[in-house]
Amino acid sequence: MTISLGAFRLSFFIGVCSCLLLPPPTGTYHVGSKAHVLNKTTINDPVAPSGTGTSILINFYYPTLRKSVEREYIWKGLSSLYEEYYNLPKDSFGRIKARIGHDAPPLSPTTCEHLNLPTLIWGPPFAGPPSQLFLGLFSELVSRGYTIVTVDHPYEQPFLQYPNGTGIQGLAMDFYPGNPEVFLNQVVNYRLDDNAVLLRNLPELSEKTGISLNLTHFAIFGHSIGGAVAPLQILYEKALRNTSRETSHFIGAINLDGGMFGAAISNNSFSDTGVPNLLMASQGHQHDMDPTWPTFEAWQSAWTTDVRVLGNSNHTDYSDLIVLKQANGVAGGRNTIQANRMIDLVRIFVRTFFDMVGGRIGGEGILSGSKQARIDWPEVVWQFQRD
Repeated sequence: MTISLGAFRLSFFIGVCSCLLLPPPTGTYHVGSKAHVLNKTTINDPVAPSGTGTSILINFYYPTLRKSVEREYIWKGLSSLYEEYYNLPKDSFGRIKARIGHDAPPLSPTTCEHLNLPTLIWGPPFAGPPSQLFLGLFSELVSRGYTIVTVDHPYEQPFLQYPNGTGIQGLAMDFYPGNPEVFLNQVVNYRLDDNAVLLRNLPELSEKTGISLNLTHFAIFGHSIGGAVAPLQILYEKALRNTSRETSHFIGAINLDGGMFGAAISNNSFSDTGVPNLLMASQGHQHDMDPTWPTFEAWQSAWTTDVRVLGNSNHTDYSDLIVLKQANGVAGGRNTIQANRMIDLVRIFVRTFFDMVGGRIGGEGILSGSKQARIDWPEVVWQFQRD
């Protein structure tokens, strides 16, 4: 595969100054971030040392007019764990930089109202990487005007750092539970509850942080188990609608490479989210390997598309890890999709979906799988499409 000019520039920059830059976003706005600890009790928490969780970590990624300097953005406690895991020298991962402004001033309420975009809710994979390592994707969406709210559950992720500097070490990156089905269903259940608590508290959080949020329309996305929870959350909220007025209006969901759980694969009409869904798989994630995807897709009444990325893509390539691993020689090689190409691909597919469900564009854009789309993205296979 031919290495792109962007990849050449990246490798040149690494060689000159021994640092690494996350590919910059392409939109108008700069990226701001703000962290918040939300008190939330999780009874029978399978990952909390005491058996009871007491909080969740919320991060806001939002558009700002203030340009930021390039800075290292990964917590030292997290980067050191990955360096140890991959047997790399100190700061091999921690040296990556991006333009992000912590506590930067958000856009005015008037500007946000004019943009009229849904608030995006994000869920990370199980046992890492945490939300922080998806900045390559987040920064692109934020630069286009979207605000993203991420939810990380303490002691599940390998490492989280709270705003006061407290580090919380959790499960090992290669953690495997003794009874996977029971354990992962417990994780899915507390993820659903974490998101529900967040949604109930968003009006207060918006006021407290000064970040204007769309409090009526949401879209949800995530990677791995976070992706599996995305459509499930919509089904969860639909069930709440039948018993309570406290419900949120979701207009779409994206699952990045996560197998489905629970009601999403009940194989009946209860699996129907009633809203558009985009599913993106890595090369090995085929329907014969994971029948939960075709089971889910068969019951969807709204627009649903399922694509698979070739080029030896793997599960973690949807995160910033693809940049870090290829730059450090942990991954890559012949016939492997290059980091910049993968980041560009995920950015444009995810962004196009949110632009579509949010009414920014007419039609499906690149997601249609048109002849031109397949020429432009030969490494993408359209596995399922429902208009």
